[in-house]
Amino acid sequence: MNKIMELVGENSLYLLLTLGAILIGVVLTFIVNFAARDLKFIKYLPGLALVFIGTISLFIVINKLFDPSSLDNLIIFVVGVSSGLVSLIFALIIGIATSDKNRYKRNPRKR
Repeated sequence: MNKIMELVGENSLYLLLTLGAILIGVVLTFIVNFAARDLKFIKYLPGLALVFIGTISLFIVINKLFDPSSLDNLIIFVVGVSSGLVSLIFALIIGIATSDKNRYKRNPRKR
């Protein structure tokens, strides 16, 4: 347990960076969904952009993957893909929660 706490303490900057990117992705997804309520697909764009940035960052260093100089690009890959996936899942949850089918099941008198 002490070794885990040491690792977390040493890499707290990366943890804060990842949590910040996830929070920014979720907030951006919520704002985009609120701004363009009529367009259903647009709420997925921030998550797709983050996954795309992370994937491109991985493909840049794919030939020298285990070289210590490519560590920055690998961090961008992990942060981009993880925050992108969380943003996509949040957009899916928003889509399910605001769908018309759920409204009719909760209150059948609104039909």
